[in-house]
Amino acid sequence: MRKSFFIAAISVLFITSCSQKIVGTWNIDQYEINDQKGQKAVLKNAGEITLKKNGTGEKNVRYSIFSNDYSDIQPFKWNLEETNLTITGSNPKEESDFNKTWIVITNKSKKQVWKSTDGSTTVQVLELSKK
Repeated sequence: MRKSFFIAAISVLFITSCSQKIVGTWNIDQYEINDQKGQKAVLKNAGEITLKKNGTGEKNVRYSIFSNDYSDIQPFKWNLEETNLTITGSNPKEESDFNKTWIVITNKSKKQVWKSTDGSTTVQVLELSKK
């Protein structure tokens, strides 16, 4: 009984500490878009993402790619399960390249790296630093 309680307590502490690293405001230092044709776009300083403890957050993303301006400024909900971070927009009618499940590659208190796909052939990588 004592051993089971100890294992459960350690598990809860581990899960809580991992999710706590991800909470905060993050600069999007680099947003990389790669497709299987070898085309690659690297965008620097694309905005910021805020993840709050209560599972909500805000995006303030702005960048220009191929002479097209892109803006994604909206609240969202997030959930972290192991290394899978799911971002769900609060308004399903508004599309966002960021509303999806990301694989958290690096989860440190000052640096994050997330990867995802568009469901097809394009891979996206976010490199984030704590603000």
